[in-house]
Amino acid sequence: MRSIKITGIAVFCLMLLVCAALSFCLPQKSYSDIENRSLETKPEWNAADLLSGEYQEHYETYLNDQMFLRDRWVGLAAAIERTAGKKEVNGVYIGKDGYLLEKYSASDFDNAQIKENIRILSSFLNDAVKQYGARHVSCLLVPDKSDAMPDKLPKYAKTGIEKVKSAAAQLAQSLHKPGILLDTRTQLLSHQDEYIYYRSDHHWTTLGAYYAYAAWAAQTKRKAPKLADYERTVLFDDFYGTTYNKVHSKVPADSVELFYHPNQDGVKVDINHGDAVSDSFYFKKAAVEGFNRYNVFLSKNTASIEITTKAKTGRSLLLVKDSYANCFVPFLAGDYEKIWMVDCRYSKQNVRDLLAEQTEITDVMVMYQANKFMQDTDLKALDGEAKQMETFDADSFFNE
Repeated sequence: MRSIKITGIAVFCLMLLVCAALSFCLPQKSYSDIENRSLETKPEWNAADLLSGEYQEHYETYLNDQMFLRDRWVGLAAAIERTAGKKEVNGVYIGKDGYLLEKYSASDFDNAQIKENIRILSSFLNDAVKQYGARHVSCLLVPDKSDAMPDKLPKYAKTGIEKVKSAAAQLAQSLHKPGILLDTRTQLLSHQDEYIYYRSDHHWTTLGAYYAYAAWAAQTKRKAPKLADYERTVLFDDFYGTTYNKVHSKVPADSVELFYHPNQDGVKVDINHGDAVSDSFYFKKAAVEGFNRYNVFLSKNTASIEITTKAKTGRSLLLVKDSYANCFVPFLAGDYEKIWMVDCRYSKQNVRDLLAEQTEITDVMVMYQANKFMQDTDLKALDGEAKQMETFDADSFFNE
C-alpha cells in the first residue's frame, strides 16, 4: 500500500515537473480565447519592482497564465466545482433559462484606471464635438449581460452595476454635451425577455445590437429600418462561447443570426489595409475554422477595418470600438458612405492622427462594453494633449 502511495506521489510530481518544463519551453500566449482576457507574459526584471514586491506578483501571475494546457486545467477545475453543486463557478453565475453570466464586483475595477479612462475618453469626445458638432458625435456604453438581463441572475447574485452607473454619470458630467452619451441599458432592459445576449457567450446577439442601433438612430434623428424590414437567417445553431468555456456547464447551444437589408449590397470590407478584403460584413469561413462562431462578424478583432458602402449620404464615420461593434456595424450601412473602425487594443496609431489624415470623416462614434471600458488599459491611442476635466471631482467620486 505504501509503495502505491509513493508511486502516485512520484507520478504527480513528475507531471508537475513536465508541465513546468513545457511551460518554459513553449511560446508564450498573449491572449486566452476561452477566458476572453490578456495573459501575463514574462515580466522584465528590475531592482525597484523586486524590492516593492511587484515583480514577484507579476511573475506568479505569469507562471499561472502560461501553464502548459492551462485551458484544460481551467475546464477541469470548473467541472469539479460544478459537480459540487456551486451556482457560481470560475467567476460565472449559472443563471436561469440556461444563461451563463459573468460575475463583476467593485473589487474587479481599479479606481485609478477608471479615472484615467474617463479623462481620456471625455477629452477625445469633447474635442470631437468641437470639430464635428454634437449631432455627429455619439458614445454608446453597452451593458454587461448581467446588467441588461438581471431577471436571468440567481437571487443571491451581485453585479457591478452601481460602479458602472457611477462611472457613466461621471463621464456624462465631464462631457460638454452630455446628450451624446446614449443609455443603451434602458433600451435593452425593456427587451430582456428576448434573445438579446447569447446564453454561453459574453456578447450581445444581432437582435440586441439592432435594438441599440434603433435607439441610436432615434437619438441622432435618423430613420432606422424596422425589424420586419430585415431578412433574418440563422447561420449557426451550435455556438458555445467564451463564458461556456469557463464553466463547461450543460446549457443549450446558441444560435448566430444574420440580419440582411438591401443597403448592405455593394459593400467592401478591407481589414488591416489589405490583409483581407471582402464584399460582405460576414466571414463564415473565419467562424467555421475556430470555436468562436461570433467571428462570423468581420472575421475577428483587428486593429483597423475600412468599409465602403453604396449609401449616398455624404457622411463618413470613425468608429472607435471593441468587439461588440462587430455585429452592430452592418446596421450602419445605410447611414454612411465610409466607415473606419479602430480597435485601440490592437492599433498602434493615435486615433487623433487618423482624424487629421482622413478629411472625409464627418461623424465620430465610440462603442465599448461598459465593464470592459472601465478595465481597459489601451485607451492611450485616443489621448492627445492632457486636458483637465472642469467638472469631474475624482477624489470625492472614488472616496465615496
